Amino acid sequence: MAIRIIPPKRVKKAKSRNGQEVLRRLGEYLENESDEPVKLLCGFWEDQQNVITYQELRSAVMAGYLSLETLQLWQQDYSVLVAGRLKSMWTAAAAAGPSGQPVLDNVSFKFDTQAPGILNWIEQRGAEFVTASTQEQKDAIAALLTNKMREKHTVDELSRLIRPCIGLTERDAKAVARFYDNIVDTMKKEHPRMKPENIRQKALDASGKYAEKKHRARAMTIAQTESAFAYNRGADEGVRQAQDQGLLGKTIKRWSTSGDDGVCDQCASLEGVEVEMDADFNIKGRIIFQGQHMLPPAHPRCACAVEYIEIEPPKMPQSEQMYQDNADGSSFDDSVDAEYIGSVNPEKSSEATVYYGNEIRVMETENAVIIDKNGNVYHAEGGKTSVCFKGIDLEGAYIVHNHPDKNGIVSFGEDDFVFMKENSNIAELQAVNNFYTYSAVPLAKIKEISYNEIYREALIRGFETGEDDLQHLAMTVLAEKGGVVYGRTPFK
Repeated sequence: MAIRIIPPKRVKKAKSRNGQEVLRRLGEYLENESDEPVKLLCGFWEDQQNVITYQELRSAVMAGYLSLETLQLWQQDYSVLVAGRLKSMWTAAAAAGPSGQPVLDNVSFKFDTQAPGILNWIEQRGAEFVTASTQEQKDAIAALLTNKMREKHTVDELSRLIRPCIGLTERDAKAVARFYDNIVDTMKKEHPRMKPENIRQKALDASGKYAEKKHRARAMTIAQTESAFAYNRGADEGVRQAQDQGLLGKTIKRWSTSGDDGVCDQCASLEGVEVEMDADFNIKGRIIFQGQHMLPPAHPRCACAVEYIEIEPPKMPQSEQMYQDNADGSSFDDSVDAEYIGSVNPEKSSEATVYYGNEIRVMETENAVIIDKNGNVYHAEGGKTSVCFKGIDLEGAYIVHNHPDKNGIVSFGEDDFVFMKENSNIAELQAVNNFYTYSAVPLAKIKEISYNEIYREALIRGFETGEDDLQHLAMTVLAEKGGVVYGRTPFK
């Protein structure tokens, strides 16, 4: 007697009306806007399959690997795809993001899609997409060029099997190869008198159609995931722009899922979790894009959203605040917001920077110590991912701040780059963690260089060398271009 065990259904958590509305609007957008990018991607992969010659495929099979020229051409193909089509898809999705948030329904403001927060994200996401897609395509074909595959198939057979797999992931390419082998084995048993070449041709025809289905499924995954990336990023940027304009007050974000049995365990554990605007959600697993912990999607095809909730009204503009503060005739002081903690001999500022760097190195939130040209020492305490200070004369200043290990063992990021570009007259900027001390002395030429420029080159180098710290590579590129004097020293 067979016993069927039915797993318990997931209990739906009560969801706010706005939470339901956020999900509905996101789902509606993804459903309406996915067809065009799916057709685009399928056509793109078909073009890549058609342009590679049979002789090039035979050479790859015989050598056991793809040529560097082929990989470079694929990378160029993806770069053209991003520049020509995907950037417009990301921009459109980002522009739609704010309209998906009920908290903004009654706020009259114009969303700026040309703001640095959007443009920089799209530029960075494009570079990441090119690198990741090229690597996935390389891995997929490499899985078909193993010794085991080459021993089991003829050169002609494997060359013809590879072509329809161009554009698939490694997992899908292996599935197509298994599908092909199963058909060949079945036909040999059921039709022992059929010629081997006829069996192989029928298997190739069938596996080609199977690969087409895999391509369409992958294209849908990319279309919906990338659109969700940009849509959620646009919503976040829209809330921040409304706050900057004084139209929205202090806001938190709440993770929202459909709550049904189709939600994965990871996302189900995040349902209803509320965090500060700049805080991370506890997303586990492989990181698929930079800044992923702050917003959905948590994984490919993730349909989760974030609901933004205003918990405090907007603060009055600074000019009005100054007017009120001075209404009684007292002076208004908005100078230094960092804590003065003492002074050092200005000639010993470099040594003092090392000392204070070691003091803040292990802290779990970002902290900064600033030593001005006169030796005055200030301390600023920040949050999980950033630290701010103002009112200090930074000309000739030594500055050290920590990068908490939980944020990644990384060098200076884009915010640090912008800071150095705007304050190129500082003496030195340092970043510390439990593994390294990073130091940078900005030079005048940094004003002529963009972060996107150096980050794109860093992505290419990371792809070639396997170096994980792309921010370190970006700083290395910046140093080579004459923008900084840069160094990374292991901490012992």
